[in-house]
Amino acid sequence: MSVDKKLFDIAVLDTNFFISLLNAGVLDTLLPNLQKIAGSVGIKILVPDEIPKTDIPAKFRVLRQAIPRHITLERVNRASNLWNQTARYAVQERMVRVRDDPADIDVVILAKKFTLKDNNKVALVSDDEGVARIIKENRVFKGIEHLSCGSFVSVLAAAVSDPKMRIILDKTVERVFRASWSYKKQTRKYIDVAMLIDDLTDTARFVRSAAQIGGDTAETVKSPAPAKEPEVIKAVDALVIVQQLLIKARATRDSFNTREAEKVLLEILSKSSNLLYSIADLEQRVIAERMLRSELFEHHSWLLDYKLTRNQIVEALVHTEACLVYMNFISVGSEAVENLISLQGLLYLLLGQYRQALDLFESILEDEISPTQLLGLLVSLIATKQSNDAFLLLNKHSDLLDGMLSSMHTYANDLYSHDQRELAIEILRFIVKTYGDREEITRSIHRLFILTRIRQDLVELDLKVQKLFKQKLKGKAKDTTRKGIPASWIKQLPVEITASENKGLAEDFKGFYHILDMKEDHERDELHVIAWNESNNSTWNLVFDTAYEPSLQESVKIKITSGTIVKIQPSEKTDMFRGIVIIENPAIQPELIKSW
Repeated sequence: MSVDKKLFDIAVLDTNFFISLLNAGVLDTLLPNLQKIAGSVGIKILVPDEIPKTDIPAKFRVLRQAIPRHITLERVNRASNLWNQTARYAVQERMVRVRDDPADIDVVILAKKFTLKDNNKVALVSDDEGVARIIKENRVFKGIEHLSCGSFVSVLAAAVSDPKMRIILDKTVERVFRASWSYKKQTRKYIDVAMLIDDLTDTARFVRSAAQIGGDTAETVKSPAPAKEPEVIKAVDALVIVQQLLIKARATRDSFNTREAEKVLLEILSKSSNLLYSIADLEQRVIAERMLRSELFEHHSWLLDYKLTRNQIVEALVHTEACLVYMNFISVGSEAVENLISLQGLLYLLLGQYRQALDLFESILEDEISPTQLLGLLVSLIATKQSNDAFLLLNKHSDLLDGMLSSMHTYANDLYSHDQRELAIEILRFIVKTYGDREEITRSIHRLFILTRIRQDLVELDLKVQKLFKQKLKGKAKDTTRKGIPASWIKQLPVEITASENKGLAEDFKGFYHILDMKEDHERDELHVIAWNESNNSTWNLVFDTAYEPSLQESVKIKITSGTIVKIQPSEKTDMFRGIVIIENPAIQPELIKSW
């Protein structure tokens, strides 16, 4: 019952994909057939030429010899500007140790190369958290899909139709999925909410392909669905109705139609029992049940992701509970279950339910604490006024220190975006007191310092934190909001804002604007957006048409990619912004996830 369209044209494979095949014990079975299987569904597989030469560890000599025999290798120019810029970015953000792992940059650059060629849709297949973060957080690589190694094999399994290839994938997909999870768990050091959502999406892909093992209703059902569903449904009609419900559900996700997605979810739930009861043949009923269950799991995970992008945390938690219910009937492994429970805990923290979050993280039973559980425990302990215990716990797991500090200050920014401001500041205070000399933490503190100083609704803790953070910033805490507007700016008006690198007034107004407040002037049909600009370190009152209000209402930061600045009006002494900027016909790029 495969109703998927092709997700991508090219797949670039990272080193850990081949290691997962080896660890899963399916290298000899899958690797010789991999390129043929992918080609049968229109996907071309590529690997940087340095991977089998220098990146595969010496102990995996069999991999070094096997990869060139079965996979197309592509040369990557490590002297190019893009390669070196990406390497510097990865080092600065503590994503990749480039000196030790230059091939991590190779796979990113190779994926980018083929997105620019013939408008290819490209997937980068990797279980390396640093690689995933580069393509998600650096806009240069926007458009590249990220798949885990297990998810990639699942996608192939769901798409392939050749019986011989299908048998190979059916026998290997679950083993590769589990090996992929094991690799991620052993190597992961950095954690954020977006990464946990990606893991859940990967799990949903696997569940869909696993549901098709053992049969395919699309091969046996040929008749059209009844025009009107009868009171007593025949088995063949039930199978067609199941198939149509799955097609309908996926169509709502492809079109991002959440209202219809929620309606079809209710329709599937209300019809499932009657449909399954009408199928007397056990084998056909099992197939239909698997497909419905996998679809419901994927649908709930998709709605969970969507609700989070809209900051609807309670609704997102409802979908996490539904996913957990279906995990009781689906063999996904303990790692996937623990991942979802950890996500729940982080969402409870965003809601301010600290004790419930702590109980969840303490309930996860593992032989060895995972980075995800460690992050949740540290934040929960700080939230429940047990900072000393958090300090001892982090020292006990000093091997995870670098990634955990990055994870903590990233999550602090998520908390701040969801109005958990005091906890966000307490986390940063905890980090500053012990590890405040690290560059990425200093940058995070700088931004929070600016935000707490210019917001109008300052709380007592914000005022206290000014002294603490200012001591650590060493003169970097600049805010030019009270600075005057140069006469040269006024003389240049009007000025076009473009994506070019030309110097001038447009350059001063590039960069992201972090939204602090919004007010609508109904009489003038204007939307006033109070926002802090990264490029000129100032707070501004941006004036837009009210038509922009729906998209901006759910945004936490925006970038103006084009338009015309027609007027800059200085502020009054009592204003909390530097000036009023009137922009005509702006093209606005919203960011919905986190504000810093």
